[in-house]
Amino acid sequence: MKAMKSKKISITLLSLVMAISIVLAGCSVNKGNSNNAKESQANPSSSASVETAGASGEPAKQGYDDVLNIDWYVNLSWWKYPGDYGKDKFSQYIRDRFGLNINFITPAGDGSDQMSAMIATGEIPDLVTVESWLDYKTKLAKGGYLVSINELIEKYVPDFKPYQDIFNWYKESDGKTYALPNYAYSSQALKPGEQLEPNSAFTLRKDIYDKLGRPDISTADKFLDVLERVKNEVKTYDGKSLIPLQLYEFTANGNGSASWLNEYFAVPYEDENGKLINRTYNPKYWEVIKFLNEAYRRGLISKDNFTDKRDQINEKIASGRVFASLTAPQDFSDPIRTLYTADNNAQYEAFALRNYEGENPVLTDIRGFGWLVTLVGKDSKAQERIAKLLSFLNSKEGQHMVHFGWENETYTYNADGTIQWTQEYKDAIAKGDSSEKKWGMGFNLQMDWYSVKDLFPQPEKPVDIYLAEKNMKKPLVQYSFDTSAVGGKPNPDHPDRDKMLETSNRLSLYWGKELPRIILADSEEKARAIFEDTLKKMDDMGRVKLDKYNDELFQGAKQALGIERSWPPFRK
Repeated sequence: MKAMKSKKISITLLSLVMAISIVLAGCSVNKGNSNNAKESQANPSSSASVETAGASGEPAKQGYDDVLNIDWYVNLSWWKYPGDYGKDKFSQYIRDRFGLNINFITPAGDGSDQMSAMIATGEIPDLVTVESWLDYKTKLAKGGYLVSINELIEKYVPDFKPYQDIFNWYKESDGKTYALPNYAYSSQALKPGEQLEPNSAFTLRKDIYDKLGRPDISTADKFLDVLERVKNEVKTYDGKSLIPLQLYEFTANGNGSASWLNEYFAVPYEDENGKLINRTYNPKYWEVIKFLNEAYRRGLISKDNFTDKRDQINEKIASGRVFASLTAPQDFSDPIRTLYTADNNAQYEAFALRNYEGENPVLTDIRGFGWLVTLVGKDSKAQERIAKLLSFLNSKEGQHMVHFGWENETYTYNADGTIQWTQEYKDAIAKGDSSEKKWGMGFNLQMDWYSVKDLFPQPEKPVDIYLAEKNMKKPLVQYSFDTSAVGGKPNPDHPDRDKMLETSNRLSLYWGKELPRIILADSEEKARAIFEDTLKKMDDMGRVKLDKYNDELFQGAKQALGIERSWPPFRK
């Protein structure tokens, strides 16, 4: 999951609360259930789908004349069903329409033991949801423990048409797809000419920038000069010294901001022949390192940045000390909100930093192939009902229900087609006692965010308008592109996969150790020497073979996506 990444919503206070419940869906820890898969209450082969005529000419209701108990395993210890299962309206709807009563199971830890046991024994729950980037889906499919989505569609829901590019992405070596993701973005769903916003954003304090007269920041060197003016001319905010440039925290594997600088400096990842380029070894990447080293030597990056954790960075943003940063603003929405609440003038705005030559950035948009994927056990006795449930959850009707609830009860439509929360739903939220759980809204295991993202109420309060991603990141959208192929399409069948993963991890840890040394060097010459020595040692550690392996995955990704070139300038 780029993604799940995600990792995304800024709307009115009420809709923000709703959106957070959707994306995070009960972040409190849900201790794992140890129940084994339950026996069905009735033999599905003898339980017919029935259509019951409604009273007084009401529409006929689809349903079953019995209810089957099924197990749905979710490989996240903290995941929790967002409503009051069995009592709320959503779970009752699932029971009445699909004849299913779901027992959700979560692990006590990271889930590796449970998943390993499933693979070893073949005892698979009716439904399994796992992280999209892990190998479990492939191992279970190759073990013969899953029924393909192709077969379920053909037998039970022929009208179900998943997005073909997403469906193909999860195709296994046998040509079949066994996984349905959530939070995936399909190129087939985009409007003509539409570009998604990027995940990252270079932001700066608008009020301080205005105070300086909004000087030219069109290139890296000019931006550094403005940062120095912040340091030497503005100096403080609310009695505290300003931090001209804030980066993400440094980790054992490096720094997220340093990685994103590749995009702002337009460092290519594909050559003219369509081969993957290791950006760190591209000559243009030295500009990224040079920029960071110069910023540090000029006192524009605090030394604390190399040891601070996320909580310390949150505090510095909330206190107003940070002038500019390269992060994902949505990761810091709380401290940004805190600062705005204290000072309405203390607002951040996004801008497109460019390299020393002034080239336009090439940013990665938020498109991804899903955060979690859901699989269906081959031995499940409820395959038909599960197929119909999954088809419903992926339909327009299902997406509206999990996001918005029920028309005229939790929402109504505005004239422009967006939704408006009802007073009943607003009052339930305002109580603060989880009254809204009676509807069971926010079930996120098959969410298609793109299909409904434009239907939420528009923000009304100034702080919500300001925090809306589509507002803050609007200046960057024109530079944002689908670069998803660069991550490669995983190939668990590759004979060198385990060895290459080990090499990749070893190189990543070595780079994470050396990157601070390079940036902290007291001269450009020393920084260059450490950088080149680091590259040489990474070569000795197997970098060339890893690059070849990654290129194979890159070519496989392009093939799955049906494209010849991935680097956006080559596609224009």
